[in-house]
Formats: sequence, C-alpha cells, structure tokens
Amino acid sequence: MAFDDDDIEDLEFTAAGESEEDRKRNLKMVEPSPGFDPMVELVADSIIKDALITVLDYTPQQVSVRYQIDGLWHPGPPMDRETGDYMLASMKQIAGMEYRERGARQEGSFGTLYKKARQKFKVVSQGVPTGERVAIYLDYKRPAMDSITDQGMRGGMVEQLKTILQNPKTGLVLCSAVPGEGYTTAWRGMLGACDRLTRDYYVLEEVGKNEPEVINIYPVEFNPKKGEDALTPVPQLMLKEPDVLAFPEIPDGRLLNRIVDHSIQHDIPIFLRNPGRTCVDAVLRMLVKQPDVEKFASRLDAVICMRVIRTLCDDCKVGFQPHPQMLQRLGLPPGRVAQLYSANVYQPDSVDEDGNEIEPCESCSGIGFRGRTGLWELLTVTDEFRKALLNQPRIDKLTALVQKAGHVTMQTEGVLMVAKGVVSLDEVQRVLKS
Repeated sequence: MAFDDDDIEDLEFTAAGESEEDRKRNLKMVEPSPGFDPMVELVADSIIKDALITVLDYTPQQVSVRYQIDGLWHPGPPMDRETGDYMLASMKQIAGMEYRERGARQEGSFGTLYKKARQKFKVVSQGVPTGERVAIYLDYKRPAMDSITDQGMRGGMVEQLKTILQNPKTGLVLCSAVPGEGYTTAWRGMLGACDRLTRDYYVLEEVGKNEPEVINIYPVEFNPKKGEDALTPVPQLMLKEPDVLAFPEIPDGRLLNRIVDHSIQHDIPIFLRNPGRTCVDAVLRMLVKQPDVEKFASRLDAVICMRVIRTLCDDCKVGFQPHPQMLQRLGLPPGRVAQLYSANVYQPDSVDEDGNEIEPCESCSGIGFRGRTGLWELLTVTDEFRKALLNQPRIDKLTALVQKAGHVTMQTEGVLMVAKGVVSLDEVQRVLKS
C-alpha cells in the first residue's frame, strides 16, 4: 500500500522500557536505522487495514507478509530479506526484545498513537526451520458491541427473543456460535437482552474461566480442583431466590441431566451455551454429550445461533441489477429489490476508461469489506421438533422439519441481509459453507 507523508507524520511510537528515559532511549536508537521507515509503513498498514494479526515469514530469499482482517487472511507485498532484517531489528529494539536473537522465542510490546487514537502492539518471534516467524498483534479500544442489536440481530427477532428470555415459565434456552468466531459475543448478547433490572441472573463459572462481565449478571465461581462442579454452589445460591441460572460450559451429559432436573424441580429457566453452526447443529451437539434425550428435549424451549459475517464497505461496494432468476432462487419477490451489492476487491494494475491506474479504496484498503456483524438464527422448539429429536435426530430431517414449520433459517436471514445491502451473497455462502 502506498503511504503519503500525512500517514507517516500521524504515527507516533512509544517504545518499551521501565522508565520514560529508557523508552525515549530505545526510540532514539531506532529512528536513524534503515529499518525504521519500513517498520513505520508496516505498523501503519496494520492499523489502517485494522489487521488484528500481522505475520511475517522469513526465508533465505524474502519476507512474506500476511494480515488477518475480519477473521480472514490477506497477503501483503513481500519484502526483500535485507529490508526485512533491518525492519525486524528496529521492531525488536522498540519492543524491548533482543534484536540479535533469531532462534529462541521472544515476546515484547510497544505502543502507538495514530490520528488521536492509541494502539498497543504485542510482538512474538520464533525461529523456524526456514528462518523466523514473527506475529504482531494489534490491540486498541473498540466500540462496545454488547447488545444483540449492535451485533446484527434484526428488530423482530430481538423482540421475539426477549419475550422468551423474560418468560418465567421458559425451560432451557441454548445459545450457540462457533468457538473463536463470536462464541463469547453471542453469549454476552443474549445475557444483555435479559431484563436485568427486575430479575436476578446468576452465571456459574469455573475459577479462572470467567467470561467478560455483563452488568447486573452475577458470576458465581466453582473450583474443580476442590471436587466442585457447576452445580456445587447452587443449593446455597437458591436461598437468594434467583430468577435464572446460566451455565456457559456443559462438559458432559451427566451434568446436563442434573441441570435439567434442577430446572424441573424448581421451575426455573436455565440458559446454556454450546458450540454450533446452526440452531439444529447446536442441539445435535448437545446430544453428543449423551444426556437423557427425552428429559432434555422436554425442557428445551428455544435455541439461538450466531455466525460472524463480514459487512460490505459502504464507500466502494458495487451495485448491480439482479436477474429475475436469481431473485427467484433467493426467494425474493420480483420488484422488491432493485439492486444487490458485491464487494469491490482491488485488482493491482487495473486502470479506468482513461487509462489511469485505479487506487484501492481508502476505507477498506481494497478488500471490499469493512467490519463484521452477526448473522443470527432463532429456533422456537415445538412438540414436533421434540418428538423428532427422540426418533430421528439427524440434521437433514430436523432441518427439513423446522423449515416446513415456517422457521426462518440462517440462510434466509442471510438473504435478508443481502437484500438490505449489508453483505454480499458470496459472503453469506462462504460463511454458511465454512
């Protein structure tokens, strides 16, 4: 990516060091180095692209560069080995690492100030058979995404979910997502949608595995090293007359059976979390734990699932008029949607009609996407579904059953987002196939 003088001037470094004097000395040492300018460009590129991880792979000939942006890897322009060596020496020095060490694992950090926003970088280097691998992690304060509305759930589904969560007669509610791709975000979003001002919610968490705090959701810890499990604190906790108990981890069917028994005995709603790619998939993954299926099915009332999906860059997305057959395949009525959108991915050396080189979009660096949102699904469990769960617990049978009953699948939710111009059809297909 090409940088102008403003990009370079806007970037300030805070080097590692125990004192202000040490930090200034470390920075002053690298500023005259031939590796300083390449380091500035790499760091600025990581910030502009919003790359949470930048990986450098050193070989005898060159240094390859990869950026992880919105969960996907994108190649960057490679460096020649000499430039890469000078650049890495500067980065290690500013991060408080030993720049001469190229084999042993090292870890360091430094800070930056770019356009009035502060960032923190962690640098991890490790010698490998081909040379050296360096991972650079970007951390900065991001806007809070605690509410399910901020996380992309449409308004009608939000109201439907809140009705379920706030009903004292609700049995089990299962929250699901793919670990590492919104698993914590979906859980926090569901808890955040609860009526936390008039009802008391308690989350049973293993010591050392606490989820980020949700206001007015009370964590209660248990310690497996002392022979405790998630239900150990519950008898004492019941003296406080909780309205809802939540369990973010269910290790096996035996514990799940006891949790269901507790829900039945005390007529109390229980929130559970388990990995899943769709609502039906999440339910079947619970059965893998080998619980009492009949008891579990009888108490299960609702399932929500969230997948993370990249949103189109509003500054460069390309509109096109869809063919009527495409609209028919998507289930969109003719005339309802005049235009769909696709990502405008930068093509190097491309030119416009006048022969001028086309520059990548400044907002998304030519990727075509900017940021991510949630693709949500909400399944209300019916007696027919419970019966099928006992007799035909197969994903194809259960999926066909809920579709026939009018359930809005994640695929349909994705099409609605495509129709609104938020995401591309290709991106929905990529997420649902992954």
